[in-house]
Formats: sequence, structure tokens, C-alpha cells
Amino acid sequence: MKAVPPHSVEDLRRLVEQERSARGRDRMGERTLAVLVDMLARPGSAAVQSISELAAHNGVDASTLTRLGKRLGFDGFTPLQDVFRRHVSDTQPFYSAHVNELVTRQDKGAADTLQHLAQSECQKVLAVAGTLNQETLDRAVSMLVEARHVHVLALRGTYALSHFFGTFLSTMRASVTILGGPAFQLAEDLARIQPGDLLVAMTYRPYTREVVKAVNLAKAEGIPVLSLTDAGSAIEVSGAAGTTIVVDQPYYFDSMLPHYFAAEALLMAVLRKLGPKALQTTRRREAFVKAMEVEIK
Repeated sequence: MKAVPPHSVEDLRRLVEQERSARGRDRMGERTLAVLVDMLARPGSAAVQSISELAAHNGVDASTLTRLGKRLGFDGFTPLQDVFRRHVSDTQPFYSAHVNELVTRQDKGAADTLQHLAQSECQKVLAVAGTLNQETLDRAVSMLVEARHVHVLALRGTYALSHFFGTFLSTMRASVTILGGPAFQLAEDLARIQPGDLLVAMTYRPYTREVVKAVNLAKAEGIPVLSLTDAGSAIEVSGAAGTTIVVDQPYYFDSMLPHYFAAEALLMAVLRKLGPKALQTTRRREAFVKAMEVEIK
């Protein structure tokens, strides 16, 4: 019988005590137990570090953390990490927990910090590349190509991602609007969305309330939603409501490449789907850019 997954950090701490007093073949291995103990000792790090980073810190393979999650009754590591993410969200300032991890990490110097960052980001990009579902990607591409008008929404730290996505999407197809600009009136922006349009929404944990509300309003109006977010997100959609591209990696100022990679993959797929139409749109845009003398070469 599959174990009932722990719901809280307190549940996990009780489980550790039970394991320490357990006997027999069903007892958790020492190295696996040590990983869980380390995560409980550093809940902020456990909430924000990637599976590869946590594995490296504990001197084990990433598969050890996946097996740990499954042993505890989860489908893998991510649901286990969500326990720590909820704990940090409820008990600690979210951003300062991550900043504290960066400040207290013992690097050997600037070069070591750069190498650590490069390796971490490469691992995260590869992890996302391995989890992008082709069927989901195909559906997202069809939504982006067939929509009458595409409205792209993200706020706060994720606004840069929406601006990148919306700007380059508009070079491939007409009728793309980036919502949430300076002095924006989001309610008025949302009121302009019409049947046949598409709302592309982006937010990662901790979720921006206005984006969540916008997605709920769009769903209530029957407007399809394409969301780029993490697993179990407040804006995750499926079925008639739309589809979701999951990037289950922390989104911070030092961890953005996986999210931009997913956006790039989606844009490249749209480009291939549009084919000659994309080229025609791009050339028309280039003509206006040249006429306005926007660029200096």
C-alpha cells in the first residue's frame, strides 16, 4: 500500500524520529535519511534549490531525492519540495530566505561563484527540456497561431519575461498586446479581450495576485488561457479552459534561464508552424523599423 504523503514539515520531522527508532528491512537507508534531515535543517534552501543542487550538497545522485519523494508517498521529488515551499511561504519572508542562502553559501571566490551559477542554470535548462510535453507544446502553439488577438500578461519580476515573449511573438504574427505596462489599468485591459482572443499568463511561486485574478476572470468569460507557470500553480489550466506549459524551477534574479528557455522553445515552435506567414509579418515590421530609423548599425 502506498504511504500517505506528509502534509507539513512537522509531519516530516515526526517521520524522521520514527525512522531513527525503526528496525528491520523497511527502515530508510542512512544516506537517504541524511538527505531528509539536511532538508529539514535548511528548509529555505530545500524550498528554492534545484534537485541537482540539493543532491550535490548532500553528495548523492539526484535520483536519490526522487526515490526519497516516492518512498514518502509522493509521485517524485517535486511534491516533496512543495511541502518545504509552503512552509517557507507560511513562515519566512520568501525572497530573503533565498538571499540568505546565497549570502551564506561558502564559495571559493568569484570564479567559483560563476562556475556554480553556470552549472546550476545548465542543469535546470536540461531538466526543463526533458519535461516539456510535445502534445502540450503542440496545443499551445495552435492556440497562439489561431487566436484572433493574443494578450500577454505578467507583472512584477516576471514582467521582463512577458515583454520578451510578447515582443518576439509580435514579429511573427499580428495582433499581440503586452498587458501591464507603466501606469496600466489592468481592468480596462482585460475588458478589451474578446471572444476568439487568447490570454497568455505568466507567474511563478509566489504568485502575483492580479495575474491569478485575471486568469480566473478570463476563464469565467470563456476566454482560453495559455499559462506558463510551475506545477500545481494557482493559474494552471487544462481542458476547455486552456493549457499550461510547466517550468517547475524556482524563478529568481539568479534563476531565469529555464523560464526563458521554455518561452524560446514555444516561440520557435510557433515560428515553424507559421512558416512563410511569419516571414511576411517580420519583413513588414522591418520595413517600418527602417522607415522610422529606429536602429543604428
